Amino acid sequence: MNLQRLRYFVAVAEELHFGRAAERLNMSQPPLSQQIKLLERELDTALFDRSTRRVTLTDAGVFLYPEAVRLLTAADGVDRLMDQHRHGRAGTLRVGFVDSAAYEVMPRVLSEYRRRWPRVGYELHTMSSDEQVEALQAGRIDLGIGRAAADPRNVEATLVMHEPLLVAVSASHRLAASPSASLQDLAGEPVIGFDRRVSPSLHGVLAGMLRAAGVTYDPIIEATEYATILGFVAAGEGIAIVPASVQTFRPPELHYATLEDQSASVPLLLLTRAAEQGPLVAQALDVVAELYDAGEPAGEAGLTRR
Repeated sequence: MNLQRLRYFVAVAEELHFGRAAERLNMSQPPLSQQIKLLERELDTALFDRSTRRVTLTDAGVFLYPEAVRLLTAADGVDRLMDQHRHGRAGTLRVGFVDSAAYEVMPRVLSEYRRRWPRVGYELHTMSSDEQVEALQAGRIDLGIGRAAADPRNVEATLVMHEPLLVAVSASHRLAASPSASLQDLAGEPVIGFDRRVSPSLHGVLAGMLRAAGVTYDPIIEATEYATILGFVAAGEGIAIVPASVQTFRPPELHYATLEDQSASVPLLLLTRAAEQGPLVAQALDVVAELYDAGEPAGEAGLTRR
C-alpha cells in the first residue's frame, strides 16, 4: 500500500464516479481503475460495488474512508511541516549563552525571534564561552552567545559588540560614591570572579587586561553565575568586574562604577559552526545584526587562544 493509492481511493469515494475522479486527479480512467484494483488486492477486500449505472462504497470502503482521509491529512501535515523547517519557519534552535547575556541580550533577541518565527522552538543552555565552542564542535548546540574561546577550530565568530566593563562594589565600599574608577584603583582589592575552570578564556582576558594596568587578577571567590558573584559583592566580600549588561541586577546594596580605561571592555560574539549555518541560525544572525548593528566577522581577534 502507498499514499498515492489512498489518494485515488478517496477521490473515487468522494465522487462515486471513476470518470469524474480521474478528471479530478488529472489522469485517465483505466489507470485509476487499475490502481483501485491493486489496492483492493493488497487489502484483500472489495472497496466499491461497481455497476453500469453507479458506483457505491462497500462496508469495507465506508470503514476505510475516514481512516484514509486522516492518514492523508497527516501526511500533508508532515509535508507542510518539513517545508516550514526547510525555510526556517519551524524547528528547534539550540542556543548556548554566557550567563551575562541572560540579563539583556538573550531576552531581547529571543523576543524578536519569537515574534518573527513563532513556530520555532528553543533549547536554551547557560554555558561558558569555552563550553559553547566544545558544544558547537560536538553538534550539541547550533548557536552560541559568548565572549572568547580557547579552541576556535571549526567555529566562526561574529562580533555583536564590545561591551563596557563595570566594577561592582558594595554600598559601603570606598568607590560607592564614585560614578567611575580606573583599573589601577582596583589594586589590592579582593575580587569575586567567574570560575576560571569553567571559563578559562574569560579569566585570561580579564587577567591580561588588569596585568597591563599593573594590577593582579586572582579572585578569592569564584562562581558560575553573576547573581551569585554580585551577591557576594553586596555582602561586602569583595568587588567584581562585570559586563555592563548585568547592571540590570540592582539590589540597594550594590553600586556600579564605570571603568574609564579604554581597554575595559569584552567582546560579545555569536558563535556558529564554520560553513554550517542552517536557516534557523541564519535568521538568528539577521536578528542580532538588526538589533545591534552587528555582523562584523570577529576572526582571531574575537577568539582568544590560550
